Amino acid sequence: MSHSISTPVPEPSAPGRGHAVGATAGQWPEKKPIWPDRRLVDLLGIEHPLVLAPMAGLGTVELAASVCAGGGLGSLGCVGLPPERVTQAVDKLRTLTDKPINTNFFCHNATRADPAREANWRDRLAPYYNELRLDPSLAASQSEILPFDDALCRVVERVKPEIVSFHFGLPEPTLLARVKAAGCRVMGSATTVAEARWLEARGADVIIAQGCEAGGHRGMFLAANLEEEAASQPSTLALVPQIADAVGVPIIAAGGIADGRGIAAAFALGAAGVQIGTAYLSVQRRRFRRSVVTRCGRRVRTRRY
Repeated sequence: MSHSISTPVPEPSAPGRGHAVGATAGQWPEKKPIWPDRRLVDLLGIEHPLVLAPMAGLGTVELAASVCAGGGLGSLGCVGLPPERVTQAVDKLRTLTDKPINTNFFCHNATRADPAREANWRDRLAPYYNELRLDPSLAASQSEILPFDDALCRVVERVKPEIVSFHFGLPEPTLLARVKAAGCRVMGSATTVAEARWLEARGADVIIAQGCEAGGHRGMFLAANLEEEAASQPSTLALVPQIADAVGVPIIAAGGIADGRGIAAAFALGAAGVQIGTAYLSVQRRRFRRSVVTRCGRRVRTRRY
């Protein structure tokens, strides 16, 4: 990571003016990481503007705790979890860290189960299940994913995560008001300038600018035609400055960022933080099969994966 972005550098006192403000003889003031834009770290109470992407099904409580320990924002992907399991996950994370945490939920319109469509996906993925010796019958139906509702809101009110992030817009106003009343900061994902403006107008404290490189769910929620919109999604470094010029709240850049160069680029374009997912997976030393990625040939963007 660039020295100019993250390394604490004390400022010496000016000649003839004694010691630096707040310092005594032979001492420097408390060192703090120097970031070009501190709005996010100050708002969320974290040391570094690095957010763990809430990778439901891949991220773990231990990974979130490790990111918190490093000064970033650890996130829990709560999508698909019943209320009691969300409570258990947050309670476990609280035993591992006393730093701010983020819980993530979906605000999508739930769809009805379509057995024919599910069967088509299973047939398409059958070679990979066979290669990895997985039982296709164990795969949970995507139709089981429910949006943020009263039951999940009650969990948030009870466990009080410092930050709650949403995908596919924001919950209905009454639920959002309850989340804010619980003392939680609200973050929302935007894939276009129009979505960013929509989120800010409805009370989002932070906007996550999700470029087309992002490996998770496409957070589109204002698109009239999903297929056409997905084909014209801007990249992260093209989207960030557009959103930065359009809204006044802090922006987190998400998608394709994995090292200091990407972080520096995001800040140069107007971001106050970055969200990283795939790069953190190697920390867990998960055993991914590269052939699953390379043999797919192409990636299809959907509102799921």
